[in-house]
Amino acid sequence: MSKKYSKILVMMALCTYASAQTSPNFTQYIFNKFYYNPAAAGTGNQSQIQASLRSQYTGYLSDSDPGGGNTVSVFSADLPIQKIKGGLGVYFSSNQFSKIENKQEISLNYAYHKRINNNLISAGFGVGINNLRLFGENYRPRDDEDPIIPNTTVNLKALSFNTGIFLQNPSYQIGLSAKNLIKPSYQVGEGTISENPTLILFGKYDLGVSYTLDISPTFLIKSDFIKYNTELGVITTYNQKYWGGVNYRWQDAVSVMLGGNFLKNMVKLGYSIDFVNFGTTAKSTTSHEIFLRYALASPKFGKKTIIKTPRYNF
Repeated sequence: MSKKYSKILVMMALCTYASAQTSPNFTQYIFNKFYYNPAAAGTGNQSQIQASLRSQYTGYLSDSDPGGGNTVSVFSADLPIQKIKGGLGVYFSSNQFSKIENKQEISLNYAYHKRINNNLISAGFGVGINNLRLFGENYRPRDDEDPIIPNTTVNLKALSFNTGIFLQNPSYQIGLSAKNLIKPSYQVGEGTISENPTLILFGKYDLGVSYTLDISPTFLIKSDFIKYNTELGVITTYNQKYWGGVNYRWQDAVSVMLGGNFLKNMVKLGYSIDFVNFGTTAKSTTSHEIFLRYALASPKFGKKTIIKTPRYNF
């Protein structure tokens, strides 16, 4: 194969990696709505600090390379501020793709809130910096002297811009967002890696079965206009404190979720396990995910206001 076509194939592979890692999957996506949508900043009516950790295809090992599964971590904080009629938030994410790539992102976000009766409508945006680290020493290029492929670890930076809208009321919530709207690009030698914008639509509907039991169907649709990801789930909540649920990710896995609220609802803890049922010859059989959220009273500015809150809020 000529050197020219070798370069083309390598760059296609690198672009596939970057595009696939633009927005990682979270089984407990309904508890990570601020990470997916900047318009959700401050909509919880309290200050929130959250950490999420996901091990994708846990224990996967390559036959011939120093491969491995993916590890994703997100640390975030957001709060409502009535004086600016909205909310502020910041998150840091790290997505380790096997032993060849790591993408880090830090994003500052603002959301404008408008309350109409029992509905809270918000629109927001986030501005951030991405750092894409390529571990060139772990690559196996067809041509060892190809100038496009790094042979050592390199760090590549690009600006990112996210935007979204979000609607919430006591019965349901729905959000639509666009991540990487300006299509971040990274210069690698003589080539460029570009990330496609990703559209994300998610929602939840709360159905009260009894005074102590609620059932909440959920969904998420995500696309970078090349690949599509669809998820459907249902969560059952008992006494507004403990929950359990199932989720299905199209052509990937069936998941089980468990969690609860503790310390007078100041702490929220959730865990999920994915049972992979598609493409198992190239994946391990399970993925694991955990999140921890701590809520505290938001700072008050100016005179005291009355805020109508939903029955309970994920």
